[in-house]
Amino acid sequence: MLSWIKGIILGFVMLLPGVSGGTAFVILGVYEDLVRDLAKLNLKPHLKLFGGIVIGLFLSGFLFSLFFENHRNEAAVFLLGSLIASVRFVIQTDYRVNRQLLGLFAIGFFVGFILGAKPIGVGGYVEDISLAFIFTGAALSSAAMVIPGLPGSSVLILMGLYDNVFYYLSDLKILQLLTFGAGSLLGMFLLVKLLARLYEKYKVSLSYIFAGLILGSARALIPTEISVWIVILFILGFSTVLLWGKKAL
Repeated sequence: MLSWIKGIILGFVMLLPGVSGGTAFVILGVYEDLVRDLAKLNLKPHLKLFGGIVIGLFLSGFLFSLFFENHRNEAAVFLLGSLIASVRFVIQTDYRVNRQLLGLFAIGFFVGFILGAKPIGVGGYVEDISLAFIFTGAALSSAAMVIPGLPGSSVLILMGLYDNVFYYLSDLKILQLLTFGAGSLLGMFLLVKLLARLYEKYKVSLSYIFAGLILGSARALIPTEISVWIVILFILGFSTVLLWGKKAL
């Protein structure tokens, strides 16, 4: 598959809560080479891939913003199922659960629950956020791609930036998009290597913290009404990520 086509696919799915950019990189066969080259600041082999990611991000931002605006509950509950299913791939099953790990999970859940208090939905009011905050959120979310199973978009939800990113993409807010892009590059080049080392050293503990953060922040996606169709969409979102993630195992 051509690199730019892989990039478009990656860019399209990277903004979806529950869909891990790292898992997508693994499935498309570019994860190991990309992380290794990013750590060495070797961009040349991946320029077409990055170009495709940019195209995919703009496409997803435009389409999802329209869908959220007109079908907020349906979109939110699909993404809620996706986000919850992603926890399966953040927490591995080859080690014993103990009180310390459950405590770390509880801490992560509490932090995620507090930070994820703002319901997402592009059709609503979008707060004015400083460029420095946009830069920081972009760096952290892009660095999260080093961990297959961890959705970088969950970082945007935690920081209250998810709606804003869709808004910037759909309305072509150039200054904010350039700031977000610069932050994403910093996260890829500088934070990926650091996060990879930390994750390798504290994999089990960080996995439970991340899982708690994801589940806690999921409150931002809770629908305002329940129906049979809403339940079906939840199951569909859950199943999609479950099947997607298993391909990378």
